[in-house]
Amino acid sequence: MLKKKTIITTLALVLVFSLSMTAGAWWIFGGGDKKEDDGTVTIRFAWWGSQSRHERTLKVIKLFEQKYPNIKVQPEYTGWGGYWDKMNAQAAGKNLPDVIQHVRKYISGYAENGQLLDLSPYIKDGSLDTTNIADVYLQMGQVYGKQIGLATGVNAPAGYYDKELFDKAGVAYPSSDDTWEDRAEMFKKLHDRLGIFGASTPTAQQDGTGFTVYLRQHGADFFAEDGKSLGYDNDQLFVDFMKMDLDLMKSGAVQNASQRQESARAIEEDLVTKQKAATATNYWSNQLAAISTGAGKMLTPFLYPTAKDQTQEGRFLKPAMLLTVSSNTEHPEEVMKFLNFWFHNVEAGKILGTDRGTPVESKVKSAVKMDAGKYDQMVFGFIDKAAANAGSVLPPQPPAYQEVVKAYEEVYWKVIYKQISPQEGAKLFRKEANSILGR
Repeated sequence: MLKKKTIITTLALVLVFSLSMTAGAWWIFGGGDKKEDDGTVTIRFAWWGSQSRHERTLKVIKLFEQKYPNIKVQPEYTGWGGYWDKMNAQAAGKNLPDVIQHVRKYISGYAENGQLLDLSPYIKDGSLDTTNIADVYLQMGQVYGKQIGLATGVNAPAGYYDKELFDKAGVAYPSSDDTWEDRAEMFKKLHDRLGIFGASTPTAQQDGTGFTVYLRQHGADFFAEDGKSLGYDNDQLFVDFMKMDLDLMKSGAVQNASQRQESARAIEEDLVTKQKAATATNYWSNQLAAISTGAGKMLTPFLYPTAKDQTQEGRFLKPAMLLTVSSNTEHPEEVMKFLNFWFHNVEAGKILGTDRGTPVESKVKSAVKMDAGKYDQMVFGFIDKAAANAGSVLPPQPPAYQEVVKAYEEVYWKVIYKQISPQEGAKLFRKEANSILGR
């Protein structure tokens, strides 16, 4: 027979375990919307980010609650790791937070499943104010003809270069009018005159960003409009794009395959920060501070090149992230007030700064720009240049986007390791991608 003390201890452990499981379930499935007896409404807001982002966001929430004392915002925040597992679990339980920080590459799956609210009617009746937000920024949150989210800020693909190394080599700085051929020659000259790499890679390769720009310049796209196949028919585009890389590898102007795999992944340790390369080509505009800090000096951002025979502008802006609303929210009126405050309140905008991209609301952008430090000032100028040289907004990526990019990356490595030819790579990628998308 168990002793009385043992039984009591066991029951206590069961109680603690039950409570911890309940707390864990609350974290996974969310706390639920609340309406207090005094008329106060609680809405939930989920986001990922760094400690700095958490602190900025909590300050804005406090500011909002001071203006709207009858609305409380329940914050639910984590780092990037685990965030989407949490959101997927809540979506399955039909208990997504009222306001959800999202990314465009995942948004189509949620929209397709009816998990996000169409904001169009609220914009139409004026309860969601989009004054001073340009149409191009609104388009970034549109999926399947619906306004599924609002961009928190904008970003653009960017390269970075070291002016001191260019001056030493006597090579002209990158220009927004450069062609792919001009850039190849630039990398070769830098290599020949300095004895270092012109760049680690000629463009962002593994995630398909560079190829996307190249395709758009030739009247095509990475994905078809319906998301069920690739968006280009001519495999020669893939072949030509890969041949540019292979030619530069042969000249020694960029890293070869094994060197790329051995390179550090952290942006602060990119070869350009160690003066082992004169440029870095595979980043985004909001990473200026990180790469410049790694280099110990200000690096300068530059745009992707043009194509000499291009039929349209292929470079683009993208939303840094988006704010979306759960289709199951019980408090759309209060949510719209929160979104209006988030996007239009100048004081809130100054607190947030460029942490979630360059602001899209013109008055807020002007106010933030006026108080910006040296890095943000440079980013603002670059985004203005990127906007002046941007084509149409990228169509939303299909739900199978990540799988297709993985397939592209696998073929990319086989080509640059010369295990297969660019022609074979083009056929293999088409077969794998269309198989994934056509499921």
